Amino acid sequence: MTRLSLLALLALAAGCSDGAPAHAPPERIPPKPAQEGLLQIAEGSRAFVTTTVVSPDSSGALLQAPARVAFRDEAIARVAAPFAGRVVTVHVRTGDTVKPGDALVTLDCPEASSARTAVLTATAALRESQLAVERERRMQEQGVGIERERLAAETRLAEAQAELSRAQSASSFVGGGTGSTLVLRAPIAGTVLSRNASVGASLQPGGEPLVEVGDPSALWVVAEVFERDLPLVREGAKVQVELPSERGPLSGQVISVGTVVTAGSRTAPVRIHLDTSGAGMRPGMFGRVRIEATDAGITLPAQAVLIRNGKQLVVYVQQDSLTFERRTVAVAQSVEGRVRVISGLSPGEKVVTQGALLLDGAADQLL
Repeated sequence: MTRLSLLALLALAAGCSDGAPAHAPPERIPPKPAQEGLLQIAEGSRAFVTTTVVSPDSSGALLQAPARVAFRDEAIARVAAPFAGRVVTVHVRTGDTVKPGDALVTLDCPEASSARTAVLTATAALRESQLAVERERRMQEQGVGIERERLAAETRLAEAQAELSRAQSASSFVGGGTGSTLVLRAPIAGTVLSRNASVGASLQPGGEPLVEVGDPSALWVVAEVFERDLPLVREGAKVQVELPSERGPLSGQVISVGTVVTAGSRTAPVRIHLDTSGAGMRPGMFGRVRIEATDAGITLPAQAVLIRNGKQLVVYVQQDSLTFERRTVAVAQSVEGRVRVISGLSPGEKVVTQGALLLDGAADQLL
């Protein structure tokens, strides 16, 4: 190696050892991922999103429910055979109009004869006991009677009275007539809805009704309201009833709210009295009702509620000018474009009421 080469190597080594060591540039820290359920939008998109401060709806809201037309409790009677027997005559046909006391079916029942005989026997025994008591009292007044015999006569009288009362109660279904003939009569005025009796048929007590009578002028509407909405329904609340047979809605009011919830449908009956019955109303008709709620709570336009994954109901709540939180909510059925929020929101929060689909393109609207 020449002297010139050695000097060059020394100079290079000195250059590497002098001065501060070189530093590598710092690694780039990635941005923190957005919190789950939060969404930020660009400033230019804000104009397409409208928010509304939610608060309890003091004006109330409408609850919608399916309903049916039905007879009132006292407006339908099902007449069955009180004793075993045989049908002799059927006096009515389906659709006939009857008055209280009109004959429906005549039966031949041996027990009816026995019941009438028991009443006659008990009546005679009572009369005999009354005479015996009167005789014992007169004898005591004359000084020839015995107290013990008078008391025994009064005891027999009390027994005879009790036996007559029992016989009369047992024959209360027999009515007038003699022998084994028993006539079933209409207990109310109305129309014969069904007839299940035929001449010569044998009957047993406790069987299906032979004749069903209903008063078509005494009807009400029974709505099936979901259990979650029952606290919002009160007696006297105004109702609008829609029936296929009527040109327009019928007005009415709630007269009773059911206390038992059906296991399968989770609904309870709400009975509604109509201010004016429709001319085309018939028992068994189906329709819909709209009931004024007493306290609607928070309500939103239906378009504010989105459906994610086919089942999750969500709304978007504003956190700041450009940040929105996805919130799961539970809502009642949509009525006239608005829904009642059962849970998930508090008064005073700002909810996106227009443009929610711009925030969540993968969701569907509730409507």
